[in-house]
Amino acid sequence: MQWASLLLWASLAVFGGRIPERRLITRLLLSLGLLLSMMSQLWLLHLDGLLTIQTGLPLHLCGFMGLLSIWMLWLPGAWSYHFSLLLGSPCAFLALCFPAVIRCSYPLWMSLSFHRLHVLILCTALFFMAQQKPLPKDGRYSFLLGNGYLLFVAIFNRAFSTNYLFLSFAPVGTPLALLFERGSVFYLCSLELLAMVTISAVQWMLGEKRLLPSLIAGNRSACSRCSHYILPCTIPRRE
Repeated sequence: MQWASLLLWASLAVFGGRIPERRLITRLLLSLGLLLSMMSQLWLLHLDGLLTIQTGLPLHLCGFMGLLSIWMLWLPGAWSYHFSLLLGSPCAFLALCFPAVIRCSYPLWMSLSFHRLHVLILCTALFFMAQQKPLPKDGRYSFLLGNGYLLFVAIFNRAFSTNYLFLSFAPVGTPLALLFERGSVFYLCSLELLAMVTISAVQWMLGEKRLLPSLIAGNRSACSRCSHYILPCTIPRRE
């Protein structure tokens, strides 16, 4: 279900980003979708009496990225776009692969809202890639920003006994739980290492000479690089 939703929203984001006349309506749709996804999860928690300081604040990375994506759509900046590309979007994709949805009396609606939020975080980054925005050249700034956010959340968790960013314990049934079994120090060091590997891998895939960004942007100059691949070029040329 989440993959069909990702395909639909990604198509909307990419084609909306490529054509200037469609960018305003695409920004509106993405913003409303993000806002609806977050608010509906809070409302469902409220109906079950589960809306507390432990569950209701946007301090998990998905909540933070949901707000940052809305900010980015209307007040774009290089730092937010690069952070979304290098860390926010990959983590949103992993959350789609290994969902940790809060249990409530409305599991279907909670699951739909959870998946739509993470799909739209990904699609917001694709929307800007389709506009050929400058790609990140140094992932260290995003890594430092991520560590600053992690430090803030860790202090908040300590002060209010919460588990945002899953720093206190990992969600059951996810790969993070396997890391947490080896102890908290090993777990936190693993999170740092995973963040560095993720940023490095994504930056390599999005390098200026790679084909992926040009394909998303619909740039016909990507055709000149198709000769490096086994399959024949199928990208239509624009007149």
